[in-house]
Amino acid sequence: MTLQEAGRRFSFPMEMLQWYAENGLLKGNKMEDGTIDYSETELQRVVQFHFLEKAGMDPDALKQFVTLRKKGTSTHTEQVRMLRKYRYQLLDQIHKKQQSLDQLDYLIYKIKNQRK
Repeated sequence: MTLQEAGRRFSFPMEMLQWYAENGLLKGNKMEDGTIDYSETELQRVVQFHFLEKAGMDPDALKQFVTLRKKGTSTHTEQVRMLRKYRYQLLDQIHKKQQSLDQLDYLIYKIKNQRK
């Protein structure tokens, strides 16, 4: 599958797919006509990359994570450590949003009770 086909299938911007390919995160096979064909497995990784980026992983960390994944089971501890770091960051963001939500709920409660 070409990057164009993958972009349509997964609804990802072409620029993002090209960046992954240019930075060695996606590996494809060059065909006789010069196009590069990416396997289904390889393109499924794009979904994982996108998820990790949405979780707050910056491009350099993403490259590091992919390098660790390629090294295999000997790096599982470091992979988990990296993922936990971003998990904790997300939890912190959630807790801050929850505090804001609680404050808004309290204001709503106060305003409603002023009428009574």
